[in-house]
Amino acid sequence: MGDLFLKQRENWWVWIVWGVIGLLSSKLLLSMLDNTWWSLLAPITILIILTAWMNFNRRFDFIRALKILMLVGTISLIPLFEQRWSSWDQMIHIAVESGTLLISLLTVSIVCALLAKRPKQYY
Repeated sequence: MGDLFLKQRENWWVWIVWGVIGLLSSKLLLSMLDNTWWSLLAPITILIILTAWMNFNRRFDFIRALKILMLVGTISLIPLFEQRWSSWDQMIHIAVESGTLLISLLTVSIVCALLAKRPKQYY
């Protein structure tokens, strides 16, 4: 039965460190590549690695995995937002691209959280 009624506390510093690792890899990839969409590979790779680890542990439910993946993904996307917001000439273009980045982050996080959630247990 394990920890059936035990509320697990999250260690957010671990996930912030993973976000910083994603931030650094995203910044490095953005400096090497010119295309913003190719530099999305770094945050997506970090999220897939975390999803595989969460799936291996089988102790994360959907909402918990989604919160963690959104935090790590948002921190990892900071260099992409910074690059987009550096030019204030076309505000509508910046808003559309930032919205597209956030929607793609949300989509990837939902898919990864669905893959990482623990299976239902019947007692």
